[in-house]
Amino acid sequence: MAQFRLGARNWIMRCAPAAICAAGVVLVSAPSPALARSPVEIQGVDNDQRQSILALLPDRDRPTTLFEAERISEEAAARALAWMRSEGYYAAEVTPEAQEAPPLARLTISPGARFHLLAPDLVFDDGVPDAATAAAVRGAIEALKPDAPARAADVLQAEADALTVLHDAGYADAHAGERRVVVDHAASTMQAEFHIAAGQRVKLGALRAEPGDLFRQDFLDRLRNWHVGDTYDPAAVARVRRDMSATGAVSSASTHLAEPDAQGQRDVVLDVTPAKRNAYELGAGYSTTEGVSVDAQWSRRNFSHRADTFTVATTLGELAQSGTISLVRPAAAGYERARHYSATLSHEDTAAYSRRGIALSTGVDADRRLRLGLSYGAQLSADQYNQATGVDTAYVLSTFADLRRDTTGEPLDAHHGSILDIRLEPSVSTNSATVAFTRAIGEARFYESFGQNEKFTFAERARLGWEVPLSGSADDIPPDRRFYAGGGGSVRGYEYNSIYPRERDALGLTPGGQGVFEVSAEARMRLGDRFGVAAFVDGGNAFDEWSNAADLRWGVGVGARYNLGFAPLRVDIATPLDPEPGDPNFAVYISLGQAF
Repeated sequence: MAQFRLGARNWIMRCAPAAICAAGVVLVSAPSPALARSPVEIQGVDNDQRQSILALLPDRDRPTTLFEAERISEEAAARALAWMRSEGYYAAEVTPEAQEAPPLARLTISPGARFHLLAPDLVFDDGVPDAATAAAVRGAIEALKPDAPARAADVLQAEADALTVLHDAGYADAHAGERRVVVDHAASTMQAEFHIAAGQRVKLGALRAEPGDLFRQDFLDRLRNWHVGDTYDPAAVARVRRDMSATGAVSSASTHLAEPDAQGQRDVVLDVTPAKRNAYELGAGYSTTEGVSVDAQWSRRNFSHRADTFTVATTLGELAQSGTISLVRPAAAGYERARHYSATLSHEDTAAYSRRGIALSTGVDADRRLRLGLSYGAQLSADQYNQATGVDTAYVLSTFADLRRDTTGEPLDAHHGSILDIRLEPSVSTNSATVAFTRAIGEARFYESFGQNEKFTFAERARLGWEVPLSGSADDIPPDRRFYAGGGGSVRGYEYNSIYPRERDALGLTPGGQGVFEVSAEARMRLGDRFGVAAFVDGGNAFDEWSNAADLRWGVGVGARYNLGFAPLRVDIATPLDPEPGDPNFAVYISLGQAF
């Protein structure tokens, strides 16, 4: 039988020693133990070690001949030996064995003594950093404590941590030199000597892009998140790559530092691959209460060489139809703040009112990736309403400020964190009636996952809104600016916008409530990687008096989810618990993304 072993003498490894290189393979390529399927039997090690080795072995069918058994066992022996050495068992012996009847592949392992670390050495080969940084680098290296197991992964991690310290301190060119590792078999010890080239601390210059004709320099100057002359910060450079990629104008973005200029500053160069200039999107949704809805969109990327997006979008639904032309300019209002302009023609026909109108709007949108962001803007609209009572035409000038705190990181399928949103909308409406008013809306969402592989997610939502007339009467606020509940994003099981004080219709007043209160809770369970199920309860009410705020109408239901990779496809069936004449017995909703 072939035998793999180490010689019983001192030996020196330079650059990337075999044991440490093997550890890199072990750390990067090891499959999950739950997925590994190898027919190799392993003897001589404890169960944890056996499972770790099995996790490294490739899937193989059971051997049917002696030749196959020998091939499988020798392949496994090489991987097992690499893992033993990476864990500090430098005197380990791994013997591959094969049996003919029945065909069987086996490893017999003699671990030997586990080697331990000696205090590491550090040498700066090219440039010594400032005293504080040098001390921090030594601290990273000294994380290799004497007498700790001589694990190759720990050696690699200490070196990586030392380089991270240097990069974070502005030494952009810092790199590891020749690493020297001495293994003493007589003493069962290992000592590592690290060679680090720190180079010079880098000062950042301007931001440029290659190819040079793709973006205007004024856009790149706004995208830059440092001042010229600042010390190199890898996080700042990484944010530039992330922000450029998020615009959608490029399909890939990487960075490198240019050579120093006359002031010793180094420009950051964005190497980008432009995305296709035209993008087409098509979506659809359905519910038994709101009917079929189809969304289509055409976008022109990098419209004016500012990574901006010009979009023509339309929505065709049974209850609502609209067409929108918009322009979004990233970083136009400052770092991580985009400016948008839009014009919309729309028509909607709800249970409360019918409306057709036109709106022009502009605003500043905080990047959705910000944990805390403030968006604001203004809109001018002209609307005509067709309902039995109340306001029939309105010209409305409104502004808004929206403060949002989002810790979820997953807008379409959150598993953890929360979203807190507060929105104020001061407005003036005139024509049929003149009224100045302010809408205030607060919403909170919470998400928590638990269980094995976090297969269970519990989600909660609460929304509270109220509008105050500053002059005129609240009854003269246009119907689409008043509050309603009911529908797929509110209280499932009821018709869209069907929950509000119905006595207003009999009194000849504009429909809708002066306030709204909604709550929802949903329990979600994932069944594997693709499928899931959910159960939910929704409650809500639109009201004119605070004393009626808690008089909620409830809906309950169940749903199915199918993970499309970027978002779940949602199918919900809900039934109203407090139906009124004309309410459906149940409602079905099909759409993309979770309900909240």
